[in-house]
This record gives sequence, structure tokens and C-alpha cells, in this order.
Amino acid sequence: MKITREQARSFMVGRQRYQAHGGKWQGQEGVREAIRFLGAVQIDPINVYERNHHSVLYNRVAGYRPEMLETELYTTKSAFESWCNALCAVPMEQYPYLAYKMRQNRASYQPSPEVLDAARRVLSAIADHGAQASRNFVTSTKVHGWWDGAVSKTKAEKAALDYLHYTGQVLISSRDGQHRRYDLPERIVSPALFAQEVDEAEYRLFMLERFLIAYGLSQTGLFRFGWLETPKTNATRLLKSLIDSGRVTALEVEGVKRKYYCHASLLPELMSPPSISEEDAVFVAPLDNLLWDRDRLVDFFGFHYRWEVYVPAAKRVYGYYVVPVLLGERLVGRIELKANREQGLLAVQNLWLDYDTTKVRDAVARAAAELADYLKLRLISPEQS
Repeated sequence: MKITREQARSFMVGRQRYQAHGGKWQGQEGVREAIRFLGAVQIDPINVYERNHHSVLYNRVAGYRPEMLETELYTTKSAFESWCNALCAVPMEQYPYLAYKMRQNRASYQPSPEVLDAARRVLSAIADHGAQASRNFVTSTKVHGWWDGAVSKTKAEKAALDYLHYTGQVLISSRDGQHRRYDLPERIVSPALFAQEVDEAEYRLFMLERFLIAYGLSQTGLFRFGWLETPKTNATRLLKSLIDSGRVTALEVEGVKRKYYCHASLLPELMSPPSISEEDAVFVAPLDNLLWDRDRLVDFFGFHYRWEVYVPAAKRVYGYYVVPVLLGERLVGRIELKANREQGLLAVQNLWLDYDTTKVRDAVARAAAELADYLKLRLISPEQS
């Protein structure tokens, strides 16, 4: 099937269901619906003006507040934190499939003896005394953590909890700020879902289809294609079987070399995407679902975006935490925002516009003012900061 870049762009933007484009999700129920529709909301701890996961939902759910996501994750438990695109909030109904993946992680991953020893102690404490956080354990043992350099700085129990979570032996049961508390899965997941088992074929099929639906349009060059930790040839072989059965359609996008794929359930929307309002701007979170594939941004939007938080300061082109500005179906520029909560301020530090018109600037100003209201901060311009 052949489509135009404009058609692909309209579809991808419409699939996001941003409030600025007439999205209907509202309040607590809207958060639950948004997570289920999106398939995954990526969680990230960096908070320059707002954390990624809250920005993703703020842009889509009217009346959103951060505690609403916490309610879904830790009170109603309609969602839980697990690994797919990265650490994400995912619908609880996906648990049996992700539990299969976590069991495979346990079979293939071998931590250090120090971490294994700490994991046994931590798991025993959780079983006997309920949910635990890393800070509940006092130890002098340090191991090499993910973000450590040459020197081992990570507390053994912290690494043990990460290992236990990665392998599905515990789940995150709550957070106090960025401090996670963990508990046994059977205390968090419903008995029916906890008892449900899937085999490898069911797992692989589910993950690939969920990936394709979550991404909208995707291409096999993506390193996390299919959310499957498997040789790419296995994933592409499964993709071919879905194409042969009519569950996935291969697409040629006019003017684009890469081939894209669309799940059959999304074809009606692809052929007749919703109309997109050009009145209100969206500050797209750096790990927003629309931005998951940076090659796709180039192919459909002609927009090159690099999140520069991990780029040395001297090599940054724009800045530490710069996000794209979306207006209608176009990515019209970039904005750098920074919150100073002690002073009660939200600063627009920089604005780079590829389409510099009064309409675009007015839309950006309105979006910044609305964001400041959400954050309960006073907005200041670059000249005032």
C-alpha cells in the first residue's frame, strides 16, 4: 500500500490524542483510558520543568494531576511499571505477557554473587514484612551499578531490587518521590492475571502486535523493534507471518526510503485520520510516544531531534532539556523551559522556531501560560529570567 508523507504525518499526530487537537480524555478515568490506548507511557526521573510521564499525560488528559497516575499504578492498580520501550506505565492486563518476559530475564541474566546474596535478603524481608525500599536496608557493601563509572557506588540492596524487578520477582508497589517501594507480584496483581500463563509463541505475537499498535507506523530498523529481546531475524520472520495473514500491512511512504508497517486494526484511521486543530501548540515531552522513533520524525516531519541530556555540555546544539513544539501537524521548533520551584517560577529560557509567525508565537505563549498554571508557577520570559 502506498501513502503520502502528509497522510502518515496526519495519522501519527492524530493517534496521539493530544488535548490541543480535541482529545476527549478527562480526569482520573481519562488517565486510565490514555494508558490503555497508548499501550505504554515512558517513565523518566529527570525533572527540569516536569517529568516525562506526567508531561505525556498532561498533554492528553484534561484536568490531569500527577497523583492521578500514582492512583492508577498503586491504588486501583489498572497499570503497573514494567519494561517494554524502557521503564513504562503499562496496562495491568499485559502482566501475563510481561511476566513471561521477566521469567526469561531471570533465566538468562546472572548478577554478581554480592547482588544475589543481597537479593535473597531483600526478598526474605519483603515476604516477611511487606513492601520495602532500598533505604530500608543499611549496608556498607557497594557493587557496580548501571550508572557507575570506574568506582562501584551502588548499594548492594539497590542493585538487588533492580535485579528482582527486572526478573519479575518483585513489582514496584509505590513511590515516595523517586524512592521506589517493592512488593511481591501476587500482592499487587489480581489472582486471575497472576495465575494466567502464556507460552513463548503467545508472548512473541502479543508483544509484536502491541508494539505495532503503540507505535502506529513502525520500521524494522528501530533497535527496539517489536519490544522483543530476540535476534532481529526472528522478529522480522514473525512480522512476515502477520503480513501474510493480513494482520499487518506493509506501506510505502511517498518520498521515504524506509518501509513502514501498520497493524490492520489501525488502517481505517490511517485512511481517514482525524482533523487536526492548528490553534494550540503542544510541548512534546522528550520521551513522548510520538518521538519514540527519531528516524520517523525525519521521514514524516523533516525534523531532526536529539534529546541532549546525556550529551556533554560543550557538544550540545540546543540545550540540556529542549523539547519539540508541535502546532497542528507540524513540528515548528524547539523550546527550553526550566522550573524554579523555590522561587515559584517557570522560565522560557530559549525558543527556536523553524516557522516564526505571529500565529506560532501566540500559540507557544498560550501553551506556556497553561503549563505554568498546571505547575502552579509564574511564567517569565527569556528577558525576565
